[in-house]
Amino acid sequence: MISASLINDRSTTAWVIVAAYFAGAAAAFWASGAARKRERQFWIGTALLLTFLGFNKELDLQTFLTETARKLAHYEGWYDQRRLVQGLFLLLLAAGLIVAIIALARRLRRSPLPVKSAALGIALLFAFVVMRAGSFHHIDRWVTVNIGGLRRGWWLELAGIAVIAASALAYRNLPRRKSR
Repeated sequence: MISASLINDRSTTAWVIVAAYFAGAAAAFWASGAARKRERQFWIGTALLLTFLGFNKELDLQTFLTETARKLAHYEGWYDQRRLVQGLFLLLLAAGLIVAIIALARRLRRSPLPVKSAALGIALLFAFVVMRAGSFHHIDRWVTVNIGGLRRGWWLELAGIAVIAASALAYRNLPRRKSR
């Protein structure tokens, strides 16, 4: 059983988002059953990504990473320069995610529209991840503003999940093609 201390946010909204991640992962996995090899890899990878992000939503692994880095900074004596390190981390994270999105776009350029739109959903989630990572370092104004009872960042997160899930369902409903 999971210890209560491992659960990050016990709010109903957080659990709804976790459920959305797992539902999106299930839809992506279901889409993989109708996919050709390259697209099957994409859908399975997407399902794994959504599953990881769903677990992370409640286990709060990024806070563990932040705390570990803070302790390391104190221990190694560079805590006073932490803002520079945080900025470099965010820059590298953003650059890495941009490279991943470009590589994904190139790999999927001949794929049907639902695959490309799912990639857009992944890009939305990556944007959320970068903004969320920034919020740990006092750059959180954008993410934490409430709109309609939800933080703005949660809307972006839910939009990414919804685009992926809808794309997976649309892909599953495409006419069957021969496997390659």
